[in-house]
Amino acid sequence: MDWSKAKTILILTFLLLDLFLGYQIIYSYNRDRAGMPQGELIPSSMEELLQSRHIKLTVDIPSGTPEMYYMYVKFTGFSAHLARLTGQSETESQGNGVIVTFDGPLLVPNSEDRVDLLKVMEPYVPFAREYVYDTRSSSAYTAHYVQTYQRYPLFSVPMDIRVKGSRVFGYSQTHVQIISQGNGRRVIPALTAVRTLLDNGYIRYGESISDISIGYYGHMYDADIQVLAPVWRIVHTNGMQYVNGITGAIEQIQALEKK
Repeated sequence: MDWSKAKTILILTFLLLDLFLGYQIIYSYNRDRAGMPQGELIPSSMEELLQSRHIKLTVDIPSGTPEMYYMYVKFTGFSAHLARLTGQSETESQGNGVIVTFDGPLLVPNSEDRVDLLKVMEPYVPFAREYVYDTRSSSAYTAHYVQTYQRYPLFSVPMDIRVKGSRVFGYSQTHVQIISQGNGRRVIPALTAVRTLLDNGYIRYGESISDISIGYYGHMYDADIQVLAPVWRIVHTNGMQYVNGITGAIEQIQALEKK
């Protein structure tokens, strides 16, 4: 066998293979570029990026970057508090919270006003004044509220009131007590949080962004102490995401929390 000729043939074969693979890569790149909307490749601003993807921004992007903290909290026990309330025929534990069913439906004529509904429920719900209405997570038969701390919502500490028409049937509730907090740090801009979701494909072509708000969020585990992080919550057409206000990381939502 002529090894010199064989070696030459092998070199030429690999060269042709490299040329073919290079052509395939260039072809695929050009094909992908052709399929993208005009302006998608190198947007010079957030506005251009949103326009290129036909994403509607129906709210203003907050400009503030307040100083916030990692907070350490513990769940509140409800037994002593519920014992002082009336009209509740049935209570049961739900993880670290409670589910309450009234003896009979409460009649609340103006129940469609969910802010006013919470005021009406104060005699029946422990710590009711610490909660605010969360319209983004509510539905026709569930008025969703979240606990607050220093005016900031604690997105992972909810209370849901079960309502149908002017009748209120009961509620489920979780409540926490603040144990301590870390050193204060300014959070990342909301614009950075939105861009993170865009770059990672969470907000897709043609969607709308309907709410951007700041608060605290954490994964609630069966442990004595829980950690809540400052987050930007961003609501869009196909979902709701939390972006850590300190690290900029996208917080993974637990399955039961997804909206």
